[in-house]
Amino acid sequence: MPHFRPLTLLGNKLTSIQSILAFEKWNAYPQFSNDKTFGRVALIACVLASTLGVHLVLCLLLILIRVGFLDVRLLNVNGDRLELEEWAGGEDVIQLALQWSVYVIVLCAFHLGEFFTTAVCNPSVTSADSFMVNHSKAYTAAALTSTVEFILRINFFPSHNSPNVFLVGILCVACGQLCRGAAMITCGESFNHYIQRDKKDNHVLVTKGIYSTLRHPSYTGFYYWAVGTQLILCNPLSTILYGCAAWTFFRYRIEYEEETLRKLFKEYEDYASRTYVGIPFL
Repeated sequence: MPHFRPLTLLGNKLTSIQSILAFEKWNAYPQFSNDKTFGRVALIACVLASTLGVHLVLCLLLILIRVGFLDVRLLNVNGDRLELEEWAGGEDVIQLALQWSVYVIVLCAFHLGEFFTTAVCNPSVTSADSFMVNHSKAYTAAALTSTVEFILRINFFPSHNSPNVFLVGILCVACGQLCRGAAMITCGESFNHYIQRDKKDNHVLVTKGIYSTLRHPSYTGFYYWAVGTQLILCNPLSTILYGCAAWTFFRYRIEYEEETLRKLFKEYEDYASRTYVGIPFL
C-alpha cells in the first residue's frame, strides 16, 4: 500500500547498510570471504581505531578550550585571543562538540573491546563478527536515529543540554562497560555472543566473580551502556527509545536463555534463586 512506502524504503536502506557491514559484496576476495578472514578483522579494526584516535584528539582539544588553556578560535584573523565567554553561543557549541566526541569514543571503544576481550578470553570463537558492528538492523536503526536526533538538536535546540546529564551518561557507560567486560573475562571460554543451545565440553555454569551477584552481567552492562550513550548526547527521545527497546529485547532474550540453561544445567534453578538480573523490573 502507498502509505507503507516510506517504511519499505527505510527497511531497504537498513538492509543495504547491514550488507555493507557484513561484507556481502566482498566475498570474491579471499581475505574478505568470511568472518574469520584477516581482511575483515583488519579493516574493521583500522576504521574503529582511526575514528577513536581522531575523536580522542578532538575531545582533548575541547577540554583544553573549556578550561582556558587554548583559544576557542585557534586561528583568529585579528591575532587577538578570544575568551570563551566572549564568543556568543560558544559554550553551547563546545558542549555539543564534547558530547559528540565522547559518544564516538565510547562507541568505538565498546566495539574494539568486544573483539579484543573475546580474542583474549575465548579465541576459538573470535571473528570479525566479534566487533559487533553488524549486530542487527535494530541496532543500526537505533544508532542512526540517535544521530539524527542529535543533529536536529544542534540546529534547533543547541542550548538544551545538561552537563549533569552528560556526566551521568558517562558514569552509566563506564559502569556498563566495566560490568560487561568483567562478565566476558570471568566467563572465559564459556562466553559467546550467541545463545548456546547445546552444551559443549568447555561450557560450564559460571557462578563466581560478578556472576555471584548478577546472573546476566553482560546483558546488564550492555543495557546501562546503551542508555548511557544517549544520556551523553542528552537525547531525550533516544534515551527513552533505547531504554524501552533494550528492556524489551533483554526480557525475551533472558527468558529464552534461562529456559535453555535450565535444560543444560540442573543446578541453574538454585543459582537463579540467589542472584539478580540488575535491569529494572526484570
